[in-house]
Amino acid sequence: MLNSKTFLEWWQAESRNFEAILFDIDGTLVSGLHLLNGADVLLEQLRQQHFPFYLLTNDGNHSLQEKSILVGKAGLKISPDEIVSCGMALSHFVKHHKAFGQTFFVMGDLGKPCYAEIAGLKVCRDVSQIHACSGVIIGEGFYDWQKNINAVFNFFIKKPEMPLLVPNPDSYWPNGKGGEFGIGAGGKARFICGILEEMGINVKPEYFGKPYSAIYEYTVDLLKRRFGLPGEISYSKILMLGDSLKSDIKGANILGIKSGLMLTGITSAEQASLAQDELKPDFIFESIG
Repeated sequence: MLNSKTFLEWWQAESRNFEAILFDIDGTLVSGLHLLNGADVLLEQLRQQHFPFYLLTNDGNHSLQEKSILVGKAGLKISPDEIVSCGMALSHFVKHHKAFGQTFFVMGDLGKPCYAEIAGLKVCRDVSQIHACSGVIIGEGFYDWQKNINAVFNFFIKKPEMPLLVPNPDSYWPNGKGGEFGIGAGGKARFICGILEEMGINVKPEYFGKPYSAIYEYTVDLLKRRFGLPGEISYSKILMLGDSLKSDIKGANILGIKSGLMLTGITSAEQASLAQDELKPDFIFESIG
């Protein structure tokens, strides 16, 4: 249901019902190099009130420091420690699977510094050495797709039991003033797996970014440690604010996090009104301020 108030007006009355708030970045707080109205005011109010919040991004191609600079160019001052990237959830995989020190083949970039190395993995980008690796991580950015995809494809033909890690599950992303799109890491992963499936080989990617639970669970752990939130915090006391039904809203709804849709990005009012089940937001706003 579309809220007649701006988010700032609504939040002033409803914030007491929440213990933390999570934000998508692109399309919610900024649009390209343009600051969306009220975004800077809202974040500054949260800081002054010491209200727990984080910015979540599926951008695994930029480190927190790099992302902070990019957002800053749009006029929104964000500290790197206020951002959670899908790449950060690699540390949960390493810890859970006791993979510290293992070597993974990486397609493309994972930020500078590299999220895989921060998580405790060794990184290989030499296709001639891929068969000595313990798994594959699909990154982003500019690299030789044909050489890398062929190498990864043949790696999983021989070792289908090895992990295929995909920090950013997105199939595509906006890439140009003319409305062009770029192919995302998730799209490349599903392309490889689709061909393997035709050969009767089943490889399931492990995704970390929105809408998958890894990035949300990782962020909740950060909220508890940084802001001293209770160990048994209810997800229904957290609000996720974003512009994507399939990413921000679905991810929040799956975990029981309250979901707020901003109509300042990729979702229209008509699309929002037709959304059902996991894609249906709890709240809809036309703008922040």
